Amino acid sequence: MSLPAGIVSLPALAYTTDDLAAIMTACFEGYVVPMTMSGEAFNGRFRRENLDLQASRVFVEGERPVAIVLVVRRGWTARIGAMGIVTDFRSKGLGRSALQSVMDDLRKLGDRRLMLEVIDTNEPAVRLYKSLGFKIRRSLVGYRRPAGPGEGAESASLVEVDPLTVARAVASEGAPDLPWFMAPETLAACTAPARGLALGNEAFAIVEPAPQPNLLSLRTLVVARHARGRGMGRRMIASIAAAHPEQDLVISANFPEELATGFIARMGFTKTPISQFEMDLNLSA
Repeated sequence: MSLPAGIVSLPALAYTTDDLAAIMTACFEGYVVPMTMSGEAFNGRFRRENLDLQASRVFVEGERPVAIVLVVRRGWTARIGAMGIVTDFRSKGLGRSALQSVMDDLRKLGDRRLMLEVIDTNEPAVRLYKSLGFKIRRSLVGYRRPAGPGEGAESASLVEVDPLTVARAVASEGAPDLPWFMAPETLAACTAPARGLALGNEAFAIVEPAPQPNLLSLRTLVVARHARGRGMGRRMIASIAAAHPEQDLVISANFPEELATGFIARMGFTKTPISQFEMDLNLSA
C-alpha cells in the first residue's frame, strides 16, 4: 500500500530529540491519553526501550510533520513504541499506509516479529491493527496503592543498589515473557532518578518519580526463588511505602493482568482505569 499523495516518509534520525518530542506532542493531541513531551522526557523514555531512529519514521506533507511511527528493536523482534497522527489527517488512511510501510521496511531488515500495545477502549486502532494481521496476546493493566506504610513497614532495612543488579535479578528470578516495558533489557537501562532497592539479597525493586509529585512509580519487584513464601514481597512493598509516606505507589498499565493478582490485591493495590492489549504480528508469515 502506497502512502497518500503528497506524503513522504523520512527517518526519525533526520530530526533532533526536541523536534521528535514536539512532533509526538502534536500527533497525540486529543488522543485517548494526550501526551505532552519534552526532549528530555523523550530521551529518557525511548533510550530504555531501544529506539531505532533509522527504522522509526516521520511522515511529512511538504515540511509539515503529520504522523510519526517510533520503532524499538531487540534481536529479531521489533515493537511500535508510539504511533500518532495530527488531528486533521486522522481517519484518512494515513495510519494504515504508514504502519504498512514500516512493516515492509522491518521485513527487509530481517525482523521476524512485531509487537505493540494499544489502549483497549481505542476501538478504531484495535480494528486497524487486527486488519493488518496483529493478534491480541494478553491484557495489560495498571494499579495504584494509597499512601501509607501498611503492615510490616521496615524502611530502615531497605538498601539502595544498582538498578542493573535489580534487572539481573529479574532476568534470573522473575517471570518469563514479561512485556517490553517490564523486561530485564528495559530495566537494565534504568538510571537516576530511578533507584534500585533491596531487602537483604532476597527481594529487589526499582522505583522512580512519576510525573505527578504525589505518585511513586514501582517499575518492578522480584523475590528470589529461595526466599519465596516468607513474606519478602509484602515487606518490600511496606518498606517502600514507609520510605515514601506521602506518595501513592503506582504500577503503569504494562502489567500482565494474570500475573500475581492475589499478591497485588493483598498489598492494597486496585486497578487503574486505563488498560491495554498487547498485540503481535509474525513478520515472517
